[in-house]
Amino acid sequence: MLLLGFFVQGCTNITTHKKSGEEVVMTQEQFEKYVEQVFRYHNQVMNELIESSDELAEQNPTDAKKLKAAEKKMVQACHPLNEVVSESIAGETASLKVKMELADTVPICEDASRQVDDLMP
Repeated sequence: MLLLGFFVQGCTNITTHKKSGEEVVMTQEQFEKYVEQVFRYHNQVMNELIESSDELAEQNPTDAKKLKAAEKKMVQACHPLNEVVSESIAGETASLKVKMELADTVPICEDASRQVDDLMP
């Protein structure tokens, strides 16, 4: 995937943190694979949301409210990842600030996507 061919050249390890706060150190190659995995998972969850709109309309109001809140959180959490991918596809280069945010935001995007996935009917 052309997603992270942009990452800081010469940076051999990327440090990120799991939801539990555990520090995870990955090589650039491992991080690129992780980012691609999270991006694909996030898109899968978004597609399932779209495809299950009829089922979602039949959810009880409490579950629907929880899912809507989780979806909003996921969209916000995954914005930096989606921004980098969109710019990459368009042949543009994301700002260094946005690229560096990925180490922090990709695990958050993954967790937020998993929460939505768990709440879907």
